[in-house]
Amino acid sequence: MKGPSVALLGFMISLVGCAGPGELLFKNAIVVDHLEGNYQVLARCTYEHLARQEAQLSMNDLREQETVRIAFTKKAPQTYWELSFVNEDGGRQTRLEVTSGSFPSEHTFALARACAA
Repeated sequence: MKGPSVALLGFMISLVGCAGPGELLFKNAIVVDHLEGNYQVLARCTYEHLARQEAQLSMNDLREQETVRIAFTKKAPQTYWELSFVNEDGGRQTRLEVTSGSFPSEHTFALARACAA
């Protein structure tokens, strides 16, 4: 599973030359995966697992957009990422997106996938 993540990261780096990093990462959502299960349940499960390891997390439930966002911020070194869990297929599937900031670790994605298993 590392191949797609590495390829995606390489693609993101190549695009930075076309647009400033802030412009690229704060406006474009990158679909990382499609998971089986309700977006709210998967986001809550992922947040609980991440909160055991990371203290600088926040979670926002945007019900009108059928999206839950988990954000991580660390000041030194400057790190920020945001995962979006988006409702699909009437609550049976969830689209997992990185919507801003730096790219989360593969471990973060593995936690989200484990919640869907």
